[in-house]
This record gives sequence, structure tokens and C-alpha cells, in this order.
Amino acid sequence: MSKVSGITIEKDADGISRYLRVDLHKHGKALKPFLKKVGMENEVDNYDPEFVAKIKRAEKDESKKIDLGKYGISL
Repeated sequence: MSKVSGITIEKDADGISRYLRVDLHKHGKALKPFLKKVGMENEVDNYDPEFVAKIKRAEKDESKKIDLGKYGISL
């Protein structure tokens, strides 16, 4: 089998070819129709949507100033 830059075949413990690792930066456009066919139209988001929503809400909230002197803290 010939080697192609950006594509690696990985074998399991028995030496049988099981996995194909593809650099999507190099070959993503060519794989798009296949990925769409198997139901992977969009990129996978690594973050929990609820977590992202909380962060966005926190960024919109106005910051509050606290007088640390009230609590006996001096910097």
C-alpha cells in the first residue's frame, strides 16, 4: 500500500488494520461528502453547550466593584 501524506492506517493489538487517521486540514474537502453521508456534517464541539452559555452570560454581566477595605483587606 502506498503512503499518502496526512493519512495513517493504525493497527489493533493483533496487527489488523482497524483505524484510518486523516489530516482534515489536508484532506477535509475531499472527505466532506462522505462525512455528510454518515451524519457528521458539522465539526464536533469540544465544549458542553450549557457551559458555553454560562460563560457568555457571565461576559455580558456588568462587573461589580467591591471595597476590600470594608473587610479589612488592603493591597
